[in-house]
Amino acid sequence: MGDAAVRRIGHSAALQVRTPIRAACAAVLSCAAFAALTPAASAGDQAATLNQSERSLLAVVNEVRSGHGLRPLRVDPALARVARSYSATMIQTDVFTHGAMFERLARSGARGPAFGENLAWGTGPYASARRIVGSWMASPGHRANLLRPGWNRIGLGAVKGNFLGYNSATVVTADFAGR
Repeated sequence: MGDAAVRRIGHSAALQVRTPIRAACAAVLSCAAFAALTPAASAGDQAATLNQSERSLLAVVNEVRSGHGLRPLRVDPALARVARSYSATMIQTDVFTHGAMFERLARSGARGPAFGENLAWGTGPYASARRIVGSWMASPGHRANLLRPGWNRIGLGAVKGNFLGYNSATVVTADFAGR
């Protein structure tokens, strides 16, 4: 951890950032790829597709973005499905990593043209939306991802289970898309 590298995808440069975290959350990965945009879910659809933890995360993410003069993110159903599935996979495998993010998002049908991902996990009060987003804001790479002006869509997956030896842990995947 603690390295940064530029990775070329097509004709676009993407910054891949990994930073040490002092709270219970993971590295951030921002990447660019070329694809058409898919429509985001309407406000009514958003409430139906998110569980309570995910709705709380969306509210806090959009509150923070608004406080920095940025537009709120809309839920993208494809991103939400892949984020929730990936959080469940991390719990099932007891592994906390971004893994093959590009391939995962491509298989999901999600469209960019740019994608980013923040991960986090915690138990008890460390699993609250405010604590998770606060940890992301305290980390330069996560903060940059969260406050990227070009993002307009998000998928959130907050799944509870036994993780890395902790009972009732919440594992969060936030997948971002836009330009």
